[in-house]
Amino acid sequence: MAKNNFFYILDILSIFCLKSLFLGEELEIKLPKSSTILFVNIFILLIFTIFVYVLLYKNISLNKSKNQEVVFYQIKEKSSVLLTQVLYKYSLIKDTILEKNLLAIELIKSGFSLDTIHYELNKEFNDNPFDLHILNENMMVENSSISSDICLDLSYLKNIYNTFPLEVSVPEYMDKFQKFASYINTYIPNSNKILQLSFSYNDVGEELKELQNFLNSNSNIQAYESFIYFDNYIGNFTFKGTKSSKYNNDDMEIKFQKAKRMLNILQDFTYQSYDEKVNKDYLHMIYSIQNSPIFDKVKLIFGITFNENAYQKDILSIRLLSIFMFIIGALTIFLIYRLRTIELLLNYKDKFIAHSIHEIKTPLSIISINTQLREKLFGSDKFTNKIEGAIRTLENSYEDMTFLHTKDKIEYEIIDINLKKALENRVKYFDTIAQTQNRIIKLDIANNYFIKMGKIELNRLVDNNISNAIKYSYIGSTINIVLKDNILEFHSNGQKIHDPKGIFKRYKREDKNTGGHGLGLAIVSDICKKYNFQIEVESQNSINTFRYILS
Repeated sequence: MAKNNFFYILDILSIFCLKSLFLGEELEIKLPKSSTILFVNIFILLIFTIFVYVLLYKNISLNKSKNQEVVFYQIKEKSSVLLTQVLYKYSLIKDTILEKNLLAIELIKSGFSLDTIHYELNKEFNDNPFDLHILNENMMVENSSISSDICLDLSYLKNIYNTFPLEVSVPEYMDKFQKFASYINTYIPNSNKILQLSFSYNDVGEELKELQNFLNSNSNIQAYESFIYFDNYIGNFTFKGTKSSKYNNDDMEIKFQKAKRMLNILQDFTYQSYDEKVNKDYLHMIYSIQNSPIFDKVKLIFGITFNENAYQKDILSIRLLSIFMFIIGALTIFLIYRLRTIELLLNYKDKFIAHSIHEIKTPLSIISINTQLREKLFGSDKFTNKIEGAIRTLENSYEDMTFLHTKDKIEYEIIDINLKKALENRVKYFDTIAQTQNRIIKLDIANNYFIKMGKIELNRLVDNNISNAIKYSYIGSTINIVLKDNILEFHSNGQKIHDPKGIFKRYKREDKNTGGHGLGLAIVSDICKKYNFQIEVESQNSINTFRYILS
């Protein structure tokens, strides 16, 4: 058949061009614009993803560092204010404590009871700041003005007070009472016992409470520990935590070891920080030491432990999200790369068809004219009919290719068309093709129906349905075209259609053994979408029906 021969030649030329492509011969095929734009956009998205990740990472890290820095300086300022106030009170009361200590020793020597001595020491004060402890040689409290402290083990003081008597100690924070106190320890004459006289700084409670409230309100601060350092003496300053009900030697020893560890880390520096992971917690430690503005030898050592679990979760979240987006982008680029060859082939096939339109027109016209001349000179016979059928098949394919090439470039004039006459003309045109293929076309028109659309578009819709019916119907079968009101149907006898929607896609053919370019029904689909025609396809009992509901 002339039609099949034409597409065999088309396929051979396509194969030749594809071989040239893969063998490296010069064949200039540009990447389709859509793929290029998509590829570039996804590549930009990947770069943007990396940029956003770096930006978010730096922003979150910077915010975390800034917040920690702000908290650090706030704590440093509040601690400095508290230390200054406590030391100022200490400087004012130190001599009084020494005097009261001498008075207490004299009263003990005179045999006065501890309650009487306690009264005498505090009678000048409203808040009873002085308390007394009588310690044995093992540093156990035998008697005290605070009854709950009797039998209290203060042996940890042996590691602090190396010689007795000592000067009045710098103020130290007491967990049990949550206030500051200074001590002086003196041997009681003619005994192996020690008098410990303490003075509580009750008038600095507001500043202390303000610092502790600030520490407790900041959820990112996991721990805060500070110590007073004076001539190798280490005393508690403040801690973030709950009130302790009693002293514990082990706890005190742990705190002193922490203070020594801070000093070892700081060495000659006033500020040190580092990260550490403890169990499942991510921690950031900041250690600092500052001098007292009142006493040069007194230093405040403090350590802040920030919990960075929330920060690590944020970093992990943006990292996972960035990795996910990067993987999706990379997979998309990979798929585009793999599908590029297919797209190139389809693009080349479209270009080849467009070029073929111009090459086919002249020889097709020559063949048609010569066939008509031969028929006039020698009359019509079976060979003439076959040639005419093949020519009309080629003309139909030519019209399809021309329509595809021009449909987006020109606007077809919309006119009122008598659908009955249009169908009669197209059936008459295809009658020769049907006869050469041993098919019969019957037309059943119930009424006249006028439709507004482009004449060429209507011809493409009707011609491709008739051509499709001839091509896929059984030999010797009848093709029925029915028009009733606004419903146009094409009925043919043939194999069952397995994918009714897929056959309207470009280059899609259910029976690949049957000749064809896979463009006819795709053209029909485009025309129906343009004019909002509904398409229905039925395939039952070897009867295939294409129904078009015209608007």
